[in-house]
Amino acid sequence: MDTSLRRLSMQRDGYFTEPPVIHSYQDLVEFIQRMNSDWIAATRRLSPGILLGMLRQSETELVTLLETLNPDESAMFSVAWAGEEVSTNGFDIAREYTEKWHHQMQIRLSVGQTGCLYLPRYFQPIIDCFIKAIPVAYQKLEQAECNLIIEITGECGGLWYLQKHEGEAAFVEAFETENKVIISQEEFWQLVTNSKPKQDVIYTSVGDTVLAELFLKTVAVMS
Repeated sequence: MDTSLRRLSMQRDGYFTEPPVIHSYQDLVEFIQRMNSDWIAATRRLSPGILLGMLRQSETELVTLLETLNPDESAMFSVAWAGEEVSTNGFDIAREYTEKWHHQMQIRLSVGQTGCLYLPRYFQPIIDCFIKAIPVAYQKLEQAECNLIIEITGECGGLWYLQKHEGEAAFVEAFETENKVIISQEEFWQLVTNSKPKQDVIYTSVGDTVLAELFLKTVAVMS
């Protein structure tokens, strides 16, 4: 609700409070965490009924706003975890969707009711968006060259071929390599959203162990 209301205030209504002092990625993460804490503390005073009503209104208004945006134009907010300083509205909206999806799924998992969120209609966009975080993780690799095949199993998964060449990591056309990571689609989203301790993530790997260990550091949230 907080992210929806702030976006509506800024992007629709042109209302901006004093900007935070942000000099680094970590500064941004800490700023977001402070806002989360403030919101949680304030809304403890509100009943579930009031919160649900506010959610319905804010989410409806947010969707109405997003539908007015040209997906190819530059977004007000970049997708920092994908390594972008400027993003399109289309990618920014996709990121907004992943936020809504994964927080709802965290709640659903806690009560054992995953419901419809694993249906391809809702889950495929999550995989398609989160996969963009992987090259960013491998940019941090000290070695300038590497090849890795990533297999995400499940109806919404697939094969991705990651290559780091002359210090730049990106997905490319298919190639042969002994380095491979295999992970289920359910484990993948929990990995990249820090919804599960890294040591508990279930995956298999062959080849270069350094490349496999780095895969576990992939995040697709501000964390």
